[in-house]
Amino acid sequence: MSSSPGDDPVMRSSTERYDRVGVTFRWPQILAAASSIFFGFLLKIAVNPPSYFTYFDNLILLAALYAATVATAMFILPVIYHMNHYRKFDVERFLLRNKRCHQVGITCVMIAMYLGLGLALNSKLPIQFAYSLPSLPFIFILFELIRKPSTNPIASSSTNPIASSSTEHYDKMGASMRWCQILAAASSIFFGFLLDIAVNPPSYFRFIDFIVLLTALYAVTVATAMFFTPVIYHLKQYRKLDVDRFVLKAKKPVLIGITCVVIAMYLGLGLALNSKLPFQFAYGLPSLPFIFVFIEIYRLRHE
Repeated sequence: MSSSPGDDPVMRSSTERYDRVGVTFRWPQILAAASSIFFGFLLKIAVNPPSYFTYFDNLILLAALYAATVATAMFILPVIYHMNHYRKFDVERFLLRNKRCHQVGITCVMIAMYLGLGLALNSKLPIQFAYSLPSLPFIFILFELIRKPSTNPIASSSTNPIASSSTEHYDKMGASMRWCQILAAASSIFFGFLLDIAVNPPSYFRFIDFIVLLTALYAVTVATAMFFTPVIYHLKQYRKLDVDRFVLKAKKPVLIGITCVVIAMYLGLGLALNSKLPFQFAYGLPSLPFIFVFIEIYRLRHE
């Protein structure tokens, strides 16, 4: 009797197949948790909005809340599919269904973050600038989503299916993906904290404090977009993945994302210290832990 590759127990238990499933399956697990926490931040703002919010601001906030809800639902769907089919698991069908759910979920998270950042900027900038500046980090993501996968073969050992499924290659792959998964989730939660402060700022905040806070919020947005880039590449190339090329492509956006997270944390720590210390000390002391991070990034870029 004929059977599909996903029904063959040998194929199902092979390293290459289950690495693909594991890498793909960790995304909805981590992002479903992160997007639900992000939903919590938006819900908190929605049920207790600032007094200066207009009707238009409330509509934008509710649209972001709805987008976060859809994203969470999309990230949960692969888990439900796996629960219903774990006894007779078709790997190829799972990966195809997962791809669609991931694309919709990531798109909704990006929409929610875009609207949230626009909402924060709208309190300080004209509406044209407030909702055009946040679009810049996401243009690259949209380009990656609509760009067709490259079909040009690359002369490397990873184009050999035996080499691609080796333990050494897929350890590199798994490590790269786990960093992106965890950092994308963490930075989206960090975005929620900063957004909550931006729309409900303390009474003692001055204009410079608002600028610093919005800069930190923008940096986290860029970081999250960069951490999403490798998963989009994986979604488009999962059928025939060049592992070495993936690791190389993931390196640059992850470095940019880490740099942006470091900048956001530096500005946030400076903002907290600025309420208790003089300006010079408030923004001088936070730089010490991050000097080592930038030295390491500089070393990596020149290796």
